[in-house]
Amino acid sequence: MKKKGWLKILCNLDLFLASIALAVLTLVTFAAVIMRYVLKAPLLWQEEAQAFCQVWMIFLGASVAFRQGSIVAIEMVVDALPEKGKRIMEYVVDMIVIFTLTFLMVKCQQYIAQIFGRTHRGTPILGIPYELIYGISPYGCGLMILSYLLSKYLPKFVKDINIDVSNSEEVAVK
Repeated sequence: MKKKGWLKILCNLDLFLASIALAVLTLVTFAAVIMRYVLKAPLLWQEEAQAFCQVWMIFLGASVAFRQGSIVAIEMVVDALPEKGKRIMEYVVDMIVIFTLTFLMVKCQQYIAQIFGRTHRGTPILGIPYELIYGISPYGCGLMILSYLLSKYLPKFVKDINIDVSNSEEVAVK
């Protein structure tokens, strides 16, 4: 049972990190509003922290969305096709999703290496390396591909490892 628990934690690491990024983003934004409008002393590092949180939340959260089956789909077009057409369309969609995410993963990696890899620049105030902020994007794309394939072709495995985000009471008890 312990082994399954560790697998569940590892497989939901993207959910955990995206949740932390969302919480930090919310706290920083709230603190920035208070500091700017109440105390008249704006946070200088607010934008850097928000950019970091937004990028990580988006790329890791998208992986969770793929695993949960919350991706954009045009069902009306596919439903109008005959059965054979529906099966063919499923494979075409799979190829498009995988190709697009692979292309994005490769291009993100190349862009990060080209723009930030040579200079090792950091953000102006906090000094956070841009590679750390934007470096999650290729990994996020890889996780999206993996989540998409697992949810599509191994749904039982995904169901076993997924933390049910709709039932937070159950998660809190476990």
